[in-house]
This record gives sequence, structure tokens and C-alpha cells, in this order.
Amino acid sequence: MTTPFDQQPQPVPPSEGMNDGPEDRTNNAPTVPNAVPADQPDVASDGATTTPMTPAAAPQQPAGAPFDRVYAVSPQQLFQVIHDQLTTGATFTLDNENSQTGALSFHSYDGVNCMLTVVPQGAAGTAIRLEATGNESAKRVDEFLASLDKRIGVAPAPATHGAGAATGFAGAAAPAVLAPNAQGVKKTSKLAVFAIIWGVLFVLAQFVDVSGRSWGGLLFATVIPALLSGFAVYVTRPSGKVQGRVLAWVAVGITVVGLVIGGVFVIRDGADASLATKCEAYSWPESDIAALLPQPKSTKGEIKSESSDYFFIQVCDTDAKQYADYVKSVQDNGFTVDYDKSADIFNAKNADGYEVSVSRYTDNETIMSITIQAPKKKEDASTDGDAAKQDDKSTDTGTDSSDANKQSDQSSDQKAQQNTNDNADFKSTMDSYEAFIDEYVAFMNKYQKSDNVVSMATDYAGMMKRYSEFSQKVDAIDESSLSSEDSAYYTEVMTRCTQKLASVGQ
Repeated sequence: MTTPFDQQPQPVPPSEGMNDGPEDRTNNAPTVPNAVPADQPDVASDGATTTPMTPAAAPQQPAGAPFDRVYAVSPQQLFQVIHDQLTTGATFTLDNENSQTGALSFHSYDGVNCMLTVVPQGAAGTAIRLEATGNESAKRVDEFLASLDKRIGVAPAPATHGAGAATGFAGAAAPAVLAPNAQGVKKTSKLAVFAIIWGVLFVLAQFVDVSGRSWGGLLFATVIPALLSGFAVYVTRPSGKVQGRVLAWVAVGITVVGLVIGGVFVIRDGADASLATKCEAYSWPESDIAALLPQPKSTKGEIKSESSDYFFIQVCDTDAKQYADYVKSVQDNGFTVDYDKSADIFNAKNADGYEVSVSRYTDNETIMSITIQAPKKKEDASTDGDAAKQDDKSTDTGTDSSDANKQSDQSSDQKAQQNTNDNADFKSTMDSYEAFIDEYVAFMNKYQKSDNVVSMATDYAGMMKRYSEFSQKVDAIDESSLSSEDSAYYTEVMTRCTQKLASVGQ
């Protein structure tokens, strides 16, 4: 429907064509003519054409004429609210309305007839002038106005026609302007604001240095901010009673950011845990290679790897003095060839070529890392001699023996080719693993020194994924199936990688 004053009509005062008689009003009471030009027809609620009202030339209510209400809303808005109230309520029935003049006539179920006029008041807002006739007129007018106040969104006003109110409108003082919460303007959702605050706290909590981070704990901590932001989105929907949908989605975004940051820290802590040392009681091995080294003073630590030609252990509860004393005892055991010594790292060989490395972790200076590996073995020349003897025996057997040799040679060639391929794949795997460790160490040093780790979160997650993949490939290698040469190469690469990982953060 059209709203009042869409074509900038002038407001009109009520005329003597109202249902109540002129004797009920004072000389100052407004009047409303009962006719409008023919080109502005009006239609009653029953569909019959009625005589429209003619707008007056006066821009405002005549001076001295009182109003029942003055609302701080526009005329169009107020007219629409009154129209909705009369067409949806059960007490009153709309008889006639004119959106051009702002006049409405209606009646109650018990026979009270009412005439209402909407009059613009400039900066003050919009006024209404309501007159009614019937035994229950005062009661019904107060009921109508109370309902209108509620729809506009203002506190209930004092009764205009009830007990204690002035009789009629003559001489009654105009009520103060009623400033509504604005029809259609909703309050900002407090839930959305609270969801943002909780989301920010959730994000900040991810930077608290705690141990034992897990996906379960992170998801549990996400429940409250997720529920708050989700409900905030729901209550601020277009048909909801409050506004603040943008704030609600901001709360959702903050919650997602907190979840991502928390996930990065969970992945990082998981990777750190895989490299962490289990400080448990251990027994010093009785192998020949371990016997070359003195036993540390601390009996807590973790043996990472042990074989006939390689030994790697991490010892806990070792302070700087114990570390220095242990390095001295290693030197006393003959590891003085090509040695390299600093405050935290010691590398040396003994006369038989065994290589030892002793170091302290910079992130945990109570842990001492010890590795020792045997020298690389040279191929035994007796292998060729045994092969030559086998050839001589084959020659004495004649033609059959010759054919067998051919088959044997073919089989040997196939095995040699297979061994060559396996050896190449093995070395390729180890080389790629060491290359990744170099990349990983460089990234972690940069990450730990960065002032904005959040910006590196994506790169960190990708690096952790690659680290897991390479670790699985290396763990899948069966050391017992390696040749002596491959085993030595495996030990050499793993030793270097261990030392590189230990240098992270130095």
C-alpha cells in the first residue's frame, strides 16, 4: 500500500464532519472536511467507494490544538504502524483510510467510533489526533494508544482519557515527544558482542605455553566460542528481534582463526613430542661399540638406536659440569684424532677410525646426546678368490657345467641388477631425507626467531606434514637387510641428521 504523504500532501486538522458533535469540542478543536477532490477517491474496508478527504493548505496543526501523542518518527512510518495495528488487531476494525491526508476511521467491537489524523510536526516528529464517541470511548482510546506505543517501541504513556485525565481535548497540554527505539530498528545483539569477546580470549589462549596439547582438548575448548557465535548468527537473522549480523559473523571468523592457530600448535607439539627424549631408566649396552665409551653418570635417558656398528643415546639430567667431565673421559678413552670441541659439541675419532659425537641440546641443556659409529669397512678381497675357485670347478664338468654356468651368470646378472636398483633407491631415499632435514632446520630456526608465527602457520603445517612423510619412509627401511656398505651409509646420514636436528634454535 502507499504511505502517507508520498506526494508531499499538506496535513489537515479534523473537521466538523466527525462522528462526535461540535458541541463536544472547544473553539480551538481541529476540524476535518468530509470531502476530497474527485481525483483522490478513497475506499472503505468493505470495498465501497467513499468520499475522500481534501488536504488543507496549513502545514501544521493549528496553534493551540492539542494532540494525543507526538512520536519521534516519520509520518509514513507512523501511518503504516497504525494501519497494521487496525488490520491485525481484534479490538478495532478499519473502516476507512486516506494515505494522502493521513486520516483513518475505525470502530471497536462494542460500538466505539474513532477518527484519527496523522499530522507532521517537522523536526519534532509526527503527531496524532484521536477522537472517539461511544460509552467506552475513553477506555478504548487509552487501549488503542497503549497498543500503538508498544508497536512504536516507547514506554507506555499516561492515560489521556482515563481516570485523572482531562476531559476531552480542549485546553489539554500537548504531551512530550515520545522517542521510540525506532520501528524496524532493532537493538544490537549482546550475544554477538559477547561471542566476539569470548572468541578473542579463545585465540589468545592458544598462545599460552602449555604441555600436552591434543586435538581432543582443542576441539573441547572450541565448543563454547563455536556455540556462542553460532547462536549469535541465528538470533541476528533478518527475521530475528535483534541486529548485529556482521558482528556475529566476525565472531565466527575469530573462532575459526583460533581453531587454525590451535591446530598449528597441536601439530608442532606432536612433532616435538616425536623428537622428545623419554627420560626413563636405561641399561648401558654390553656391545663392543658401546664398550668404547665411558658410561655417563646419569642413569636416565633413552637409547635411540643400537647395532654392532652404531650406537645413539640421549642422556637426561646432565648439567654443564657433567657434560664437560664426560667429554674429558671420552678423550681419555682415546678419542683425540681430528677432534673438534666447543662448549656444547665435541666430535673426534680414535686410532681405529671409530667416530664419536657428544653434544648438548640448546632447547634443553639437561639432555646430552652421544653417538658413536664404526669406521667404514673395505670389501674383502677373498670374495673374488672364492668366485675364481668356483669357476675352476665348473670348467672340469664339461658341457653340462658350461650350460649351468650360463644360467648362473644370467641369474647373477639379474640379482646384481636388482641389488643395484635397490641400492640406488636406498641412497636416493637417504639423500632426499637429509636434504629435507636441511630445509627443515633452516625453516625451524626462522620460525623460532619470527615475531609473527601466525603468518607462517600454513608453511609450518606443510613442513610438519612433509616431516611425517619422510620419517615414515626412513622408518620403513629394514636395517637388517642392508649390505655393510648401505648400513654404513645409513648410519652416517642418520648421525648427520640427528646432529642437525639438535642444532635447531642454537
